[in-house]
Amino acid sequence: MRILRVIRIIRLVRVLRLIGELRTIVICIAGSLRSLMWTVVLLVLVIYITGVYLTSTVSDYRQPTDGQMQQEEEPLAQYFGTLFRSCLTLYQAVSGGISWDIA
Repeated sequence: MRILRVIRIIRLVRVLRLIGELRTIVICIAGSLRSLMWTVVLLVLVIYITGVYLTSTVSDYRQPTDGQMQQEEEPLAQYFGTLFRSCLTLYQAVSGGISWDIA
């Protein structure tokens, strides 16, 4: 019986030690969330500013001369026609959702 109690105590000590390491990991992850938040804010800001610039540039370039869009302008309208589409295209290009050759 004593041997079983000793084995139980040893198992309990091992589990408590692992929980302590788990607590350390959770604390470190929680501490890094502030930096992650500011990184995401900076990324969104850069994508937004670049999206505004690209949308403005594409809309100036696409001014219809005869009321119809040229065939080479269709991809521009598809990827950069609106601010939302420009930001989405930029996000996809950065995150690997779309090839840089296409956009």
